[in-house]
Amino acid sequence: MKLGKKLVLNVALMAIAAFMMSGCSALQETLASQMEVPTLEGQANRVAIGVTIVRENNIMAFKMPISADAKWPEMVTRDVNETDKTFINNAVMDTPYFSTVHYTKPIQRQMLGSGALMSQLGDVGNIAAQALDQTVSPLTYRAIQKLTIFYGEDKKNWPNVFNYDSSINNFLDFKDGKMKKIDSPKGDVYPTIGDAVISLAPVNMQKDLSLANKEMLEAFANVALEQAKKGALETELKEDEAKSNDKENNPKYTPLSEEKKVDMNENLATIEVQIKEKESFADEKEAIYFQLLDQAVIALESEINIDDENYVKLAKNINMVANEIQVSSTEAYTSFGLALTNIIANNSVLNFPKELESLAVAKAAIPLNLQDKYNARVAGLVKNAVYLLPNIFIGTYYADKQSSLAKKYENVTKIIVSAYDVKVQQDSEAKKAAQEAADKEAKALAANGQ
Repeated sequence: MKLGKKLVLNVALMAIAAFMMSGCSALQETLASQMEVPTLEGQANRVAIGVTIVRENNIMAFKMPISADAKWPEMVTRDVNETDKTFINNAVMDTPYFSTVHYTKPIQRQMLGSGALMSQLGDVGNIAAQALDQTVSPLTYRAIQKLTIFYGEDKKNWPNVFNYDSSINNFLDFKDGKMKKIDSPKGDVYPTIGDAVISLAPVNMQKDLSLANKEMLEAFANVALEQAKKGALETELKEDEAKSNDKENNPKYTPLSEEKKVDMNENLATIEVQIKEKESFADEKEAIYFQLLDQAVIALESEINIDDENYVKLAKNINMVANEIQVSSTEAYTSFGLALTNIIANNSVLNFPKELESLAVAKAAIPLNLQDKYNARVAGLVKNAVYLLPNIFIGTYYADKQSSLAKKYENVTKIIVSAYDVKVQQDSEAKKAAQEAADKEAKALAANGQ
């Protein structure tokens, strides 16, 4: 390699390494995605993490009771440290993908190359990609860290986040896993942060807010129901196409008739119309609820009870959770957006047969004790590939709704927290001025006494 190329490579490596050590997980993920071998499997795993983040947001928004003294808001906002990373690395290495990827990656990179962006840089890009490719991506660390909070450190209680469920029903909920009891809030406990936000509003507004919140959530659920119907039909059609094209592994499969497929596609078209209608209705209900929240913010500017310590502590807890949901929603967006962009840029769907071929070639490199893991990995990949796009589209819809709702909750609580901070500062300044006056008077009395 010429001196110029070496210099470019060294500068690129240092810049990329510094960027990947920065604090923004979404930005780190963006760059990390360009270091990977361009596989559909990599994007399927990225989407699985996006779905995990959306479901964790749902837990924070609707599954966790909250009060002024609840401890879990601080727990979910904690940064991922090196100890966390070590634990997470050890925890995921037992899964089919992570336990075998070290053996298959060299052969896959040789057969499939690097991502579209790094490939444009030629040898420099390919070497940089190989040097900086991370086994566990930045957003995976964030998502798994929250699993340890909600489900504990025992992996047996974790949901299987890398295995797509064949049903889109109840998309927002993990299908397995056993949640642990994080803490036992005392005093006034609210079942969700939404209920807690409403309790902070002026009393005369709380009934309307509760009703509007209920109607909005019901409207969202109706959209999800139609999305589930769409996902089920799309999945059946994709499964039929995949099995019909793979006679070797599905010799007894009877393909859908052309009449059946026409009927299913007509149903899909009808469902698309219904989705748009229900989304429009849900948007209206959301707008009504958000308008009431905006009115609550205005009312709070003159009615904040910042002398009530529990009132302020509750607002701070809600504010932390709302901010975390917003950050996490951005991370979910990043997962879904990067996956879709990389699938298109790298022609991952068209290259999928070659990807499976690369895995077949790499099988010889897998130790005998990991052959079962390898087989489970390939089977999971084939299944996940079928459900990949529905998860991207539905996940993106929910990430958007979660972000918008969390932003409104943050706006409400920010008024209270900011007013309290101003009061604390004013009290501190008044106390300081009183102390200075007292000291001055004491000095004067001492001088007169002399």
